[in-house]
Amino acid sequence: IGINYKGQKGELRGCINDVNNIKQFLTSNFKIDEMLILTDDQSDPSKIPTRANILAGFRWLRNGAKAGDSLIMHYSGHGGSVKDTDGDEEDGMDETLVPLDYQKAGQIVDDEVHDVLVRGLPKGVRLTAIM
Repeated sequence: IGINYKGQKGELRGCINDVNNIKQFLTSNFKIDEMLILTDDQSDPSKIPTRANILAGFRWLRNGAKAGDSLIMHYSGHGGSVKDTDGDEEDGMDETLVPLDYQKAGQIVDDEVHDVLVRGLPKGVRLTAIM
């Protein structure tokens, strides 16, 4: 996932490059069965890193995972923090991912990342998140 937020306040310049570099590294050094890339320079609406597409991408990544599988999720974009609403954070703040459409759809809090991407992964599945 790479979001440069082109044309938005807080525009970044290197996030899509980060995705391309990670892709090059992974495909040069490992056998990759499948890859889903979300960047805000794509024309296919399903490949734009909106809140809905990011969460769908998390579900896609973990779908069918079984013991012995290795999953990799890479995120390059803005992160943030919001007030913790369920009392599970020592500092009182949840960390967030900031999707391209955050102004309309909202940020993705760490609890939701855990619930959608991590919770319930089968035993023996390795998930590596690079952020």
